[in-house]
Amino acid sequence: MNPGRMSPGHMNTGHTVLHVRSSAGLYGAEYVVLGLIPALAQLDIHSSLLSIDNHLQSAQVLYDRAVALGVPAARLPCRGRFDFATVRALRATLERTPNALLHVHDYKSALVAWLARGRLRVPIVATSHGHFATSANLRVYQRLELWLMRRFDQVCIVSAEMRAMLAAAGVDAGKVHLIENGIDTQRFTPDAVPLQRDVLDIAPDALVFGAAMRLTEQKNPLGLIDAFARVAQENPRATLAIAGDGALRAAIEARVQELALAGRVHLLGARADLQCFYAMLDVFVLPSLYEGLPLALLEAMAAARRIVATGVGEVPAVLHGLAAPVAPGDVDALAAAMRDALQQPRINAAMRERVVERYSVARMARAYAAIYRQCGEADGRAAA
Repeated sequence: MNPGRMSPGHMNTGHTVLHVRSSAGLYGAEYVVLGLIPALAQLDIHSSLLSIDNHLQSAQVLYDRAVALGVPAARLPCRGRFDFATVRALRATLERTPNALLHVHDYKSALVAWLARGRLRVPIVATSHGHFATSANLRVYQRLELWLMRRFDQVCIVSAEMRAMLAAAGVDAGKVHLIENGIDTQRFTPDAVPLQRDVLDIAPDALVFGAAMRLTEQKNPLGLIDAFARVAQENPRATLAIAGDGALRAAIEARVQELALAGRVHLLGARADLQCFYAMLDVFVLPSLYEGLPLALLEAMAAARRIVATGVGEVPAVLHGLAAPVAPGDVDALAAAMRDALQQPRINAAMRERVVERYSVARMARAYAAIYRQCGEADGRAAA
């Protein structure tokens, strides 16, 4: 069954879907959930966000963003790495929510959901937004999440390459579904009002390369700086703008100074107006070392930008026939692709067409609705 091919009409599954997420900030998975909930409402499926508090942060940014967007949301208390109060709060929510279905989006929410469900007849759907174990702790959490997925009703992945890992962990292949991320194609368009270059100290005639990313090793911002330095040597109009923040910001600033790129690299910090950021760019660059299905790529494609991207995760499938991905970590190849991109038309309508056809939030919602329906059908057979 291909859930993405369901008809777009009335699809109420009878469930109230509770999306549980433990978050350290506003990144790709958070925006997937924030976009999915309103899209499900268009299908007459009631769902809401249950945001697990992050005890390391004073502001609960996922919950706050949901409220600002009008997305139904509530907080689950959590005063440490793990807190049984979180389990009790979720259990109480399940007990007062008829026909609840839990949709979990990370290892902590998976564990909390499994413990809170207990013997209640509540289906659990898990989405793996990407398993990248870069530390001993993360490897433990990954093993725990994979163990739990064997016990959940349905498991969704955002990249086909994740299937092998789930199979090796003993997850039944029959309950694993590829549901690619979707974005709001009405927000990210070629017609969005671009950021004003002069406000950012960018020359009006500059050739602007740009990236939207967390400043972490996974996203490879230092590799991007090194590749841009090669392009900048040959093209005095080349400028680089990066939207996002993270642990490597100081290292990036040092590399910019070391390579004498001050004034040509602009670190814009985290932004809520990415649709305007993409519209300002001449070329969007995704230099990541590993990914699942990055939203930033889809957003830039929906804005019809020229694209340079490494061939990680689902990226080769997304760009098939449109652009040739670059080997991750190859600075020379990345620089060459950036140079070549400047020879292409600035507006690439085919990029947007690909996203509208295959990666819209509406398509993603229909696919998840079909998964919820499968859970309902299985629950009905069990009750009979």
